[in-house]
Amino acid sequence: MKEIVKRVGIFCMYDTNGDVADYVVYLLQQATSVMDDIFIVCNGKLSEEGGERLKPFAADISVRDNFGFDTGAWKTALFSHEQIFADYDELVLFNDSFYGPLYDFCDIFKEMEACDADFWGITVHGKAKDLLKISPYGYIPEHLQSYFIVVRKRMLCAEGFRTYWEGTSNAATFDEAVAKHEIRFTKFFADMGFTYAAYCDTRLYEQESDNKVNPYIYYQMRLLKEYHCPIVKRKALLVPRNAFLGMNYGTEPKAVLSYIDKHTEYDVSLIYKHLLKTQNLTVLKDAFALDYILPDNVLLDENVHLPQKVAVIAHLYYSDLIGECLDYLARIPDFIDIYITVGLDETKALIEEETKKRNIAVTIRQAPKRGRDLGALCIACGDIFDKYEYVCFIHDKKSLRKGQSIVIGEAFYYLLWENTLKSRQFILNVLAAFQKEPDLGLLVPPPPYHGAYCPMKFYYWTSTCYDETVRLAERLGIPTDNIKIASTPLALGSVFWCRSAALKKIFAKKWQEDDFPEEPMPDDGTVSHALERIFPFAAQCEGYYTGWLMNPEFAANHMENLKYVIADVYDLKTLVKKFIKTAVPEKYWFLFGYVKTAYHKLLGLRGVGTF
Repeated sequence: MKEIVKRVGIFCMYDTNGDVADYVVYLLQQATSVMDDIFIVCNGKLSEEGGERLKPFAADISVRDNFGFDTGAWKTALFSHEQIFADYDELVLFNDSFYGPLYDFCDIFKEMEACDADFWGITVHGKAKDLLKISPYGYIPEHLQSYFIVVRKRMLCAEGFRTYWEGTSNAATFDEAVAKHEIRFTKFFADMGFTYAAYCDTRLYEQESDNKVNPYIYYQMRLLKEYHCPIVKRKALLVPRNAFLGMNYGTEPKAVLSYIDKHTEYDVSLIYKHLLKTQNLTVLKDAFALDYILPDNVLLDENVHLPQKVAVIAHLYYSDLIGECLDYLARIPDFIDIYITVGLDETKALIEEETKKRNIAVTIRQAPKRGRDLGALCIACGDIFDKYEYVCFIHDKKSLRKGQSIVIGEAFYYLLWENTLKSRQFILNVLAAFQKEPDLGLLVPPPPYHGAYCPMKFYYWTSTCYDETVRLAERLGIPTDNIKIASTPLALGSVFWCRSAALKKIFAKKWQEDDFPEEPMPDDGTVSHALERIFPFAAQCEGYYTGWLMNPEFAANHMENLKYVIADVYDLKTLVKKFIKTAVPEKYWFLFGYVKTAYHKLLGLRGVGTF
C-alpha cells in the first residue's frame, strides 16, 4: 500500500492595497487538493476583506514589512514554524507571480511521484551567460525557477537546508532577489549532492542553442502544448515588445490566453480582471495586440447572437459634411436606433430633409452651446447609456487649428468614420466581437499618424492635458494609479463603440453646460480633451479592456505608414548616437544612459524599441 505524503505549503503574496485577487483565491483552492496545510505570508499589508478571503485556506496568516521579496517571506515562515515543518514529508514554496493551475495539481504531483529527486520545480532555466552581471558565479547556472519549488523529506530535514536559509539576506531589488535566491538555490543543494527535476524539463530542447533563454517567456506556447505546463507567469504576459523583438514577434501572450481559453478549464477572465486592476492600459494593449481588424464585406460568424439594444449617436455640426455623414449612417442595420445631435436650427432642418431622402429613421436632439461633440454626448445623450446595451458615438470633424491645413483634419475625419461605420457587415462584426469577448468594453479607431500629428508620433500627452485627465478621473471616481504620462493614451478623437456598462462612471455624472469651456475653446488642457482620453480608463475601472478598431483596407495602409514613422524614430536614434560618439569624450558616454531613460519616460516609446 502506497504511503500517503503529508505536504505543507508556504504561499507568499503581495498587493499594493492588501487585496486578494480572484486568481489567488482560485490558486489556493486548487492548492488545498495537494497540500494538507498552507501557511500564507503577505508582504506589505492585508486588507480586512483580503484576510477574510484567505482564511478558508490558511493554517496561519502572517503580515510582514515588504522587504526581501518572496525569499524573505519564505524564510520568515520557515523559522517561525520550524518545529511544525519537520512533521511534513514535503514542503512547497510558491507565490502569487503566476496564474493557474491550468491543469489539475493532483495529476502533476502524481506524475512527479515517479521521480525520486530531492526537490523539483515546474520550469527549469538552462545555464546561460550573465548579461545583467547579477550572478555570484559569473554566469547563470542551470536552475529551477523559484516561483514553485517542492522540497522532499531528505533535503527538508538536512542541516544544509537550514544553513541555506540562514545565509540568505533580504534583497533590495528584484535583480538582487534573483541573484541571492533563484539562481543560487538549485546549485547550492546540487553541490551538496541533492538531486532535482523539472515537471517541464526543457533542457533537451535548450541544447539546440548556446545562449539559453527564459522558457516561460520566449516559448510559452511550447510549454503549454508540449510540456503541459500548469501555469503562466504574469511577467511573461507583460514583456515589452522591444524585448520580444530580440527573439520573436511577441505573439506569445495573446496566443497563450487564447489557448488557455480554448483548451483548458481555467477561466481567463481571472487573468484579465487582475491585469486590468493592476496594469496601465497601453501596456496591456501592447502585450495582447488588442487590434480588431474586422472584415467589412463578410460576417465573421453568422450564428452569433446579436444584441437588439444598440444605439448610434452622431453629432453633426458642419453643414457641408452632412451628406457624407448620412451616407455612413445609412449603412447602419435597421435594428439599431440612430440619434443625431445638432446645434443650429438650419442644420436640423437640413438633416430632416436629407434623412427623408435616404429613408433613414433618426431621432434629433438639441446639443448644448458648450462642449462641442462631447457636450452633446454627455448632456444631450447621457440617458441613452441607461437604455441600450451597446452604444456607438461619432461626430464630424475638421480640426481647424491655427496654421494647419484643412486636409489634415479631413484625413482624421476619414480615419474615424471609416473605422467605425465602414459597412453594415463591419458594424455587425463589431457587435459580434463584443458578444464573444465579455471582457471587451471599448473599441476606438487608432490615433492618427499624419500631418501635424506625425511629429508627435507616439506622444499624445501634454502635461496640462495629463493633469486635467487625472483631475477629471478623481472627480468621476476613476482610479488614477494606472494613468501614466509615460504610456500613451489609447483613445484620441472621442469616437468609439462601447459596452454601455463600461462607461458607467462617466454617465453617472449629471453633466452641465458650465462643465465645459466657453468658445473659443483652447487647443489643449480642457475637460473636453481629458474626456477624449479618459474613456478607456473608465472602462478599465469597470473591469473591461480597450482595443483599436480598423477595417482591413485601412489597416493595410496604416501598416505601411507605420514603417515610415518607426524609421524616423530610428533615424533620430542613429543621429543622436553618432553625435555622442563624435562630440562627447568617451568617459562621459555613461550619461547617455540617463538621457535615454528620460527620453523613454517623456515620450513613452515602449514597443518602438530601445537605443
